[in-house]
Amino acid sequence: MLVVLIVLSVWVLLNILFVLIVVPPRKPRRQSSPVATTLSPAPIDRTGGQFEQDEVFSLRQLMASVAMGAFFVLVPPLLALRDALVRFFRNAPKA
Repeated sequence: MLVVLIVLSVWVLLNILFVLIVVPPRKPRRQSSPVATTLSPAPIDRTGGQFEQDEVFSLRQLMASVAMGAFFVLVPPLLALRDALVRFFRNAPKA
């Protein structure tokens, strides 16, 4: 049961980290003529063959990558420490 709770909590924390940091905030839509929005909900791209430019590297992406890297690096030692503490207090000499 403890393993299931740990896995679920890690999954939830990673999802929250991804949504809050990696996903950029939504940009407000530009208002266009009512005819264009009634015929097509998405704007039509008339530059068909041109490639999109790469996005600029942001501080949010850096923070997310460092946080996820630290999380995955530090989890095994922290689990080992938890197991050692549980064994130490379970086998503590009775006075």
